[in-house]
Amino acid sequence: MRNRLLPGIGIFFLLFLLFFPLTFLGDFQQSWSLFLWEDLADWIVKNIFKINQSRIDFSSDSSSMFALVMILMIVSALAAILIKKKYQQRILDLSKEIIVLYLVVILMKYGFDKVFKAQFYLPEPNILYSRFGNLDKDILFWSTMGTSRLYSVSAGILEILTTLLILFRKTRVLGLLVSIGILINIFLINIGFDISVKFFSLILLSMAVFALKNDWIPLYRFLILKQEVNREEKREINPKFQPVWIFFKTAFVGLSLAAILFPFINSGNFNDDTSDRPLLHGAFKNLDADSDIQYVFFHRNSYLILMDKNEKMVDFHYVQRSKNQLILEDYTNKKTKVDYVYQKKDSLLTLSFRKYMIKTKELNWRKMNALKPLFHAVIEDTE
Repeated sequence: MRNRLLPGIGIFFLLFLLFFPLTFLGDFQQSWSLFLWEDLADWIVKNIFKINQSRIDFSSDSSSMFALVMILMIVSALAAILIKKKYQQRILDLSKEIIVLYLVVILMKYGFDKVFKAQFYLPEPNILYSRFGNLDKDILFWSTMGTSRLYSVSAGILEILTTLLILFRKTRVLGLLVSIGILINIFLINIGFDISVKFFSLILLSMAVFALKNDWIPLYRFLILKQEVNREEKREINPKFQPVWIFFKTAFVGLSLAAILFPFINSGNFNDDTSDRPLLHGAFKNLDADSDIQYVFFHRNSYLILMDKNEKMVDFHYVQRSKNQLILEDYTNKKTKVDYVYQKKDSLLTLSFRKYMIKTKELNWRKMNALKPLFHAVIEDTE
């Protein structure tokens, strides 16, 4: 049974990275996952999980992802039983090498996203004008991280350096150890702040631990027992396939890097904090003190948000119909025309709905305390 366990785990990881969709690499993974597993996953969600309203897209922490993992675990267990013993080591070696490549691409993706401020993005005006206690924990975490470019860039550089350590065989063990530390921190953050990539981060952590399967005992002897360890260099790939493997690895990492960097190169912006926002993007305060509506916000993703005095928000997706008209759409697909007049010189915005008009004054949300680039070398500077 023990001899089948590790190959089964290796097969599961191979199947997971094959079928779990990484959207930044395109939609091909999701397409073949849906083709093969959609009906079975839908049946599991409805009959085992007892969830009738579920979108089968295999996104992280969704019921469909749990169903997919269940399917892949069963397939992996059957494959481990059927595979002959002489092929088990080959499966383990192959899975380790491919897992290492997968971890490199994932860490590279999130590393560059942090460096270019695309993961921990600047908090939106509607978040900045909400009271701390009214926000969910995941939004609080995301928004707090987004206020510090230094932290985001530093964390991203660490992840990119880790990928370089993992890529080269002589530094791979150190790189994987660092990646385990990074992934433990990410997993605990996802659990502690209820961020919806908990299960995915746990699987990534498990992959990093698995990739060090041949090194845990030597590491224990060296770090704990203080014994001298002569580590043998082992090539997991058969020498006659080494050139093909090097070509595949170089091509895969290179194409993945191109897919990761293309959006930034194409836009010419390498700091999301300074990327272009829509014309009306920002925060506007209602000038009518007697109105229930206190603020009007325009989100960068084309959402108009109304906040009342109790900080309850209603949002609408909008499109620019003409120079001075918006078309709002709610979650029932009901559409409403809204005429507006924006006087940039006076920072005044008037919105004309069907039955009422809102006159607002634009606020300089970028001058709020949370966004000030403060740094105090000594505590006396804070006084």
